Amino acid sequence: MSAARPSSRLGERFTVLALGVMALGLAYVRFQVLPAQAGGDPVAFAFENPMLDARPGERTLFFQPDYPANRSCAVVRAEGVVLRPHRGPERIASHTGLRTGLPYLACEIRTAVRGPDTCGGTAGDTVLYALNFFGMPTDTQVRVDSVRPRWMQWEGRDIVVYEIVFERYGALGGRWTTYLAREAPVAGLVKWTSLLPHQTIVVYREVLDG
Repeated sequence: MSAARPSSRLGERFTVLALGVMALGLAYVRFQVLPAQAGGDPVAFAFENPMLDARPGERTLFFQPDYPANRSCAVVRAEGVVLRPHRGPERIASHTGLRTGLPYLACEIRTAVRGPDTCGGTAGDTVLYALNFFGMPTDTQVRVDSVRPRWMQWEGRDIVVYEIVFERYGALGGRWTTYLAREAPVAGLVKWTSLLPHQTIVVYREVLDG
């Protein structure tokens, strides 16, 4: 009986050590991981394309955080959301052959005026956002790697966004990530990042007046 005591004590020490490691792991999850998850609740996957809600005249500002004064504005054109291109216009600005192309959201990019957050700047390029390209134009090619919901703070409030990671080919090809939300106007973009090869970050914000 006495010969079994050292082995028994070793087992007890191992058990205490294992319980200590488990306690540390649970403490890390409780005080580090959970507080980092905005909103605190798991997010159900229920993606709805925000571009389907875009209306003519709707607008949003966008800029790089490192250069906040250089702002642009995306304004939904009169054509708006075109679900059936074969019934829509054959040409919009410099874009042609649209009746045999992809469904899109037609927008105009303007240079935003300085001062108040308005979109009354000079008219510029026309961009057609492909409805199924997660914030990318129709003249790009993408391969989506992942789509997941997450919490993000935008315009001073916590909202659910969908983080889409994909490879973009052709012009500006590289690794891209876009963040889309129903609350965000126009194409639903809240933010995007790219590696081209250096990281570029662009954020979007609401515009309350013209």
